Amino acid sequence: MKRFPKTLSAVIFAVILSLVLAGCSSTEPVGSVPEIVVPAPAPVVAAPAPAPVVEDEAPSEVVLKQTGTLSFYGYTLTYSAVPGEAQVSYPDFITDEEVNAFFAYSFSQHADILSGVYYEITAPGKLFVTFPESVTVADATAVIDLLAGDLSQFISDYLGIEIQDVTVAKDAPVVSKMPVTSQNVYPYGVTEIIKADGDDTFDLYVVHTNDVHGRIEEGTDGSLGYAKLSTLLKMGRSVTDNILVLDAGDVLHGTNLANVFEGESVGVLLAMLGYDAVAPGNHDFNYGADRLIELADMSQSIGGPKVLAANIVDESGNLVFQPYQVYDFNGFKVVVIGLSTPDTKTKSHPKNTEGLTFWDDSYIQYAQEAIDLANEIGDYVIVLGHIGLDADGSGLTSDIICSNLDGIDLFVDGHSHTVLENGLRVNDTLIVSTGNYLNNIGLVDVSVVDGVAEGESAMLIPASEVIDPSTSALAKSLGITSVADDSAITSYVEDLNSDLDKRFSQVVANVPVDLDGEREHVRTRVTNLSRLICQAITDSTGADFTIINGGGIRASISAGEVTLGDINNVLPFTNTVAVCEITGEQVYEALEYGYSMAPESNAAFSQSDLKVVYSRFADAGSRIRRVLLPDGTPLDRNASYTVATNDFMAAGGDGYTMFGRVVQEGPLLNEVFADYLEKIYPAN
Repeated sequence: MKRFPKTLSAVIFAVILSLVLAGCSSTEPVGSVPEIVVPAPAPVVAAPAPAPVVEDEAPSEVVLKQTGTLSFYGYTLTYSAVPGEAQVSYPDFITDEEVNAFFAYSFSQHADILSGVYYEITAPGKLFVTFPESVTVADATAVIDLLAGDLSQFISDYLGIEIQDVTVAKDAPVVSKMPVTSQNVYPYGVTEIIKADGDDTFDLYVVHTNDVHGRIEEGTDGSLGYAKLSTLLKMGRSVTDNILVLDAGDVLHGTNLANVFEGESVGVLLAMLGYDAVAPGNHDFNYGADRLIELADMSQSIGGPKVLAANIVDESGNLVFQPYQVYDFNGFKVVVIGLSTPDTKTKSHPKNTEGLTFWDDSYIQYAQEAIDLANEIGDYVIVLGHIGLDADGSGLTSDIICSNLDGIDLFVDGHSHTVLENGLRVNDTLIVSTGNYLNNIGLVDVSVVDGVAEGESAMLIPASEVIDPSTSALAKSLGITSVADDSAITSYVEDLNSDLDKRFSQVVANVPVDLDGEREHVRTRVTNLSRLICQAITDSTGADFTIINGGGIRASISAGEVTLGDINNVLPFTNTVAVCEITGEQVYEALEYGYSMAPESNAAFSQSDLKVVYSRFADAGSRIRRVLLPDGTPLDRNASYTVATNDFMAAGGDGYTMFGRVVQEGPLLNEVFADYLEKIYPAN
């Protein structure tokens, strides 16, 4: 797995060594930016360097005391030096392990020059260094030259990246340069991307989508389709380079065109359309974290969008994805920070995120300092977050974030499928969201005057108006009568469909009625389709009954012939069947939980082949009046049963923690349903 290091301590501590030795000859300090402050481990005292071997030399150029501040690559270091010793303060998220590692490296490379140098970590972010008082400016200059010569290779080895040589100017105490073409390098090794080079008064257009759920083709659940969206983007880019294209997650999974290729098809399409960045949604983890990391690396290799998430860390506390990206538009720097919902731990199969932690609202205190740093780095801060406005999971919502943090200019949101026609203003932050399925395309116009953002406005472009421009006043005003499909996108999708057809064109059943799997129905009540799916699972497993989540049913089936492709659209999540032990009392608890929000829409709504009598007017937690088994027998609270479900819920997904030990694991849920339909409604 690729991991982003927590810090650039390789750079920082190379500078420390040269700085403290040059402390007696420092000139004017360079400017600074605020530190990032996050918890650090207890201090560790490092072993001293080898015994000093220093030639006698008169301290001819000693100043009694020198203090200063050094800023480089977005970090700040302060120092206070007198002959023989120096106090150094550095960002305290740099670990003791990293400090010790770099000092050990430096001592091993330059034992002669650094003889007599000792250090002690006195507190997180605090270092005390001693060195021979006989050190002169000439000595310090020699040390700087040596460290500069080796620094490039060390940073390359430490970060696992290739960089050009590092040089240090001799007319200032420590001014290091790490050129990567003409672009700047920021914390976490982030290199800015230059998008436009022109006048500093312009309009920046942020095009955004969210919760596409694999709706690649036009007309799929009202989708505009990527072929027409590509044409729109090309039209825009023919007029201006000042376009930033973002997606707020749940884009890689949801239909056959996405699922069968485990998201690769979508990743290629996003690259073809020129998306700039994506924040991982909970359903983007449906293939597992390892697969998502592979797709992020693939996107990087083919020039696709950056996959950004600043709040996902592994078991070692390292960031799993790049946390942010800087884009330069005519010298106006836009910082895009990615966030993923903590709900991912329950709204994707828990196995998909094993070993990962999603920071939640408890980290807001640290997030403010990160936003402050982003504002120092850039001129406009965008949070690209798969967070949403519904507090039905972790409780963390985009409006809570914006209410508690200052300095976010724009929040491009996803997860809750919220339609914000002109955005929502919270604490000087504009929150925008398009709904879902490419039913709308979001557009934010940021007015930049003399390199300063003067304000922004948001709008949605409905898919229906792009498909039929005669219904759009905007299209009429621009003289647009039709929007063609991008032939390159169409050709690629045709190839995908050709592969799918071979597998999914097989007809497995012929149903006599429409089967209702509409989102607003399966999340509020039992439908004929949801009951049929539950009956199929119970029949397959021999369990006493089945309980699944309404949010797992994603489409309806029309009367007539049913193909494997139709079934996969209904049950797209590649879940397997699981059977668990459960008591009657736990069944009541599960149903109370599932019915707690009724009649409001709830992905966790309990779909079952049980017969449930409940009162929606009673308080949540006291709504279930009576429960009957599928054969009509009353359920006994004191008895033990077997409940069939999907592996997502058996592992605690959607908050269902009531199910007991898994006693049976079965095939894919969509395969079970296909077999059952074929048995009761055989194809002609």
